[in-house]
Amino acid sequence: MGTLSILGATLGVSLAAPNMAYAAPATAHTATTHTAQAVTSCTNSYKVVAGDTLSQIAKRYTASWLTLASINSITNPNLIFINQKICVDNATAARTASKKAPVAPAAPTPAPVVPTPAPAVPTPAPVVPTPVPAAPPAAAPAPAVAASSDINGMIDEIFGSYAAGAKHIAACESGMNPGATNAYSIGGSHAAGLFQILYPSTWGTTSQAGMSPYDARANIIAAHDIFVRDGYSWREWTCQ
Repeated sequence: MGTLSILGATLGVSLAAPNMAYAAPATAHTATTHTAQAVTSCTNSYKVVAGDTLSQIAKRYTASWLTLASINSITNPNLIFINQKICVDNATAARTASKKAPVAPAAPTPAPVVPTPAPAVPTPAPVVPTPVPAAPPAAAPAPAVAASSDINGMIDEIFGSYAAGAKHIAACESGMNPGATNAYSIGGSHAAGLFQILYPSTWGTTSQAGMSPYDARANIIAAHDIFVRDGYSWREWTCQ
C-alpha cells in the first residue's frame, strides 16, 4: 500500500508503537503505483518541524513560498508534514532574480555652462523611474500541526470525513492493535500493523517504507494513501 503526503486538512506527528503478537486474519493487499513525490539533484534541504509553514521556511531562505512549492512539486502549499524535506537549493537565486527590475538608462551629463552673454542652460531634472505597484501578498499556508497520540484521534486527523470507515477496517483487520502481525506468508510477505498491510512487498511501495509497519501513525498514513490511490475505496482490504 502506498503513502502520500496527506491530502486535505490532515496533520500528524510520529508515534512509536510496541511490537505485539497476532491479532487479525491474513489479508492480501496489493499496490500498483508509488505516489511519493521526489525532488531530484537537491544538495541543500530543510526538514519540517511542528509549527512550520511553507511561507515561514521560504522567508528563512529569502524566497517566496510559491517558489518553494514549485521547486518541490508541492501541489497543496497548505499541507506539509513533520520530517518532510524541503529542497532550498535554488530558492534564494530564484527569489533574487524575481526581484530584479530593469535599470533605467542614466541621463546624459549636461554640457558645462560656459560664460556667455546668452543665459545658462538649466540642468535637466533627474530621471525618476515610475514605481511598479506591488502585488498583493499571497495567503500564507496553514502550519503543520502535531497529531494526536491516540489511535482514534490520529485516524480522525488523517482520514477526515472517511474516519468512520477507516476505524471499521482497522478494528476488523487488527482489533485496533498497531502491533498486530500475521505470520502467514503471501509471496514472502505477511500482514502487519494496524491496517494489516503486506510487509515488505506492499509496504515497500510507500513513502513510509523506511518506517516500521508497527508504527501506528506510519501505518495509518500508508492505509490512507492506498485508500486515495484506489479512488477512495476499501477494495484492497478483506474487511469491508
